[in-house]
Amino acid sequence: MPNLMQRMLKPLALLSLTCLVLLSGCSLLTFRPDRLQPPLLPPADFPFNGQFTQVVSADDEPAKAMLASWSVQQGVLVLVALTATGQELLRVRYDGQQLEEKRSPLLPQQLQAHTILAQIQLAYWPLASIRTTLAGTGWSLQALPGVRRLYYDAHLVYEFKAVTAQSEAADSFWTPLLIEIPDLQQRIRIDTLEMDK
Repeated sequence: MPNLMQRMLKPLALLSLTCLVLLSGCSLLTFRPDRLQPPLLPPADFPFNGQFTQVVSADDEPAKAMLASWSVQQGVLVLVALTATGQELLRVRYDGQQLEEKRSPLLPQQLQAHTILAQIQLAYWPLASIRTTLAGTGWSLQALPGVRRLYYDAHLVYEFKAVTAQSEAADSFWTPLLIEIPDLQQRIRIDTLEMDK
């Protein structure tokens, strides 16, 4: 009888181990928006040379704001992020091929230069450029008047929403803009202070 029990326990142990491996594998496949980075768009696709100064803050904590100044000149995108007191947190240059960044130790690690640039581009670049770049990547864009939604494999990752204007004009996003990241339960507000184009 003990032999029979031992022979039955081996397959049961193997089955339990298989179930445990499968369950842990499912947790590894759980959607993690912080690990997903949409592809960067060509800076040359931006419709004009210009410089922009914006205030970026968590929608529920406007006191914790940073100043972002970015420009597109001759197909190169440059971003500088500063604290409210003017201390440089991040400097990024992207020419369509290479991303160079210089970051302050004060900038939290979860704020990645690639993600910040992608969010700027998804909000302000022409729809045709976004759709061309996303083709075949698993990412897709839904655009409605005053709203852009970015999906990865049909899962909503970002929503960009003009706060005050609901027109189809490209300039509608230069009004206050909300970026919602549902999986992280974050809302980022961007107010454009100055446009020089």
